[in-house]
Amino acid sequence: MARSPRPLANRRVVVGFTQEALAEALGVDRTTIGRWERGEQQPQPWQRPDLALKLGVTLEELDGLLRHPGPELPTAPAESGTVGLSS
Repeated sequence: MARSPRPLANRRVVVGFTQEALAEALGVDRTTIGRWERGEQQPQPWQRPDLALKLGVTLEELDGLLRHPGPELPTAPAESGTVGLSS
């Protein structure tokens, strides 16, 4: 089974929260939940224990849910110069 690109959102749904209900339970705006789920922002350190509790996971499991793979970056700098161009 393939891993979802939005594990935090999946966990929220599994435990029965809408974005709005989870936001209300945590005292944040619904758009904040969306940003966390898309990996655009991370919860503040002081928010993490309550978020983990609401989702029924440990802090370590929460860290795993919050990790989003980013685009692959080149590991070596690109070679300088032009390729395939002639005068």
